[in-house]
Amino acid sequence: MTKDANGKYELTKIGYFLNCSNTTGVNINFTQDVCYKGLFHLEDAIRSGNPEGLKEFGNWNTIYEGLSQLPENVQKSWFDFDHFYSDEIFEDALKIVFRSLPKTVFDIGGNTGKFAMLCCDYNPDVHIKILDLPGQLQKALTNAKNSGRENRISGQEVDWLSKNPEISSGADTIWMSQFLDCFSKEEILKILRTCVAAMNHETELIIIETCTDRQKFDNAKFILEATSLYFTAMANGNSKMYKATELIDMAESAGLVVKEDITLGEYHTLFVCKKDDGFET
Repeated sequence: MTKDANGKYELTKIGYFLNCSNTTGVNINFTQDVCYKGLFHLEDAIRSGNPEGLKEFGNWNTIYEGLSQLPENVQKSWFDFDHFYSDEIFEDALKIVFRSLPKTVFDIGGNTGKFAMLCCDYNPDVHIKILDLPGQLQKALTNAKNSGRENRISGQEVDWLSKNPEISSGADTIWMSQFLDCFSKEEILKILRTCVAAMNHETELIIIETCTDRQKFDNAKFILEATSLYFTAMANGNSKMYKATELIDMAESAGLVVKEDITLGEYHTLFVCKKDDGFET
């Protein structure tokens, strides 16, 4: 606070953003509620390659296993952060997803089922299959049922860290938004190869990420790179925010061709990929 020429208190610029900026509030709450205590274990996490700070909340291998069991305020701050950096681009993304009029969409890492329900609202004929860990999948399917969309939204439990994860075939579109940054490069290759094995030559695989080399402002790039500390200490111990060039290389190594490279909103990049029928494993 400062005083104006009349001796009355007024907000400083920092005070204004603390009170009025949704971005500031979401970031501060995420840092305070989700990350703060765990970051005291950052050095141990760097040394071990495991999310050593996660023990502040529970005994899980990754934060994703424990999302549905985190304290209510921590869950809220985590989902507020996650949704804040995805909700604004869904409207434009849906237009791209439904250009080809898919009948079946696989939503990989569906979290609360928010995108699946938006798909149902956008297109009256589409069916969505959410693929996620058991705790999150149950929450998403419960939300779908409570909204009256249970006949069009189904689910499949998948642990991408298992030795040989499998998904069923039949998807016209496979969607993964802000998902791959939750895994190491080796794990991303496994995930993408699993998807390729379930695709035909018409299936589209859509990847959305906030890429460090696609940011308009240097501060945004720095913040994204700093977010990698959360992945190290809290989320999984071995992933980070990736460059677009890294994601493209991994997609091609998995047997995909990047057909379109689209900027969405202020921060996001969308890749439309198809199976490379000439790829040799």
